[in-house]
Amino acid sequence: MPAKPIRLPEGIDDHRPLQKKIWAAQRVAWVLFALMLIACLFGAFGRGGYLSRAITQSAAGAIDFPLLTRWNAPENLEVTLEPSGNDRVFFVDGRFFESFSVEGIDPPQKATTIRNGLTGYVFASDAEHPVRIVFRLQTQSPGLRRMSLGIDGDVSEHISFVFP
Repeated sequence: MPAKPIRLPEGIDDHRPLQKKIWAAQRVAWVLFALMLIACLFGAFGRGGYLSRAITQSAAGAIDFPLLTRWNAPENLEVTLEPSGNDRVFFVDGRFFESFSVEGIDPPQKATTIRNGLTGYVFASDAEHPVRIVFRLQTQSPGLRRMSLGIDGDVSEHISFVFP
């Protein structure tokens, strides 16, 4: 049975077609907002979450660095050195310092060296347990940033995106 049309009082216009368009636009906005919230929870806009960090592994250890971060925000880069009887060196290139300034290192490095255009931070290693080093960083400028990071001779290219 078809729906009975509604009679509006005299002088009132029927704006149902416009109202249906507004309702459709509202539902699209709700879906977009929900997707943005989910992306935030996963770290797509920096500062926590699965998408905001990247980990690179090598035989000498692992580097956990910010993949997505914010401009002028504090950030951490964590280096885990595998057990070894020898000192280990964490290398970064000059592009790293264009993206981040090093505010502090825990524990402090034994020495700093320059080799093949790379800055190396020398750390004592433990023969039995992994050593965890935290670089406290401050982001320098927004944009897509490329840099080289690595432990001992295993240096590779990485990217970070700094949101404005």
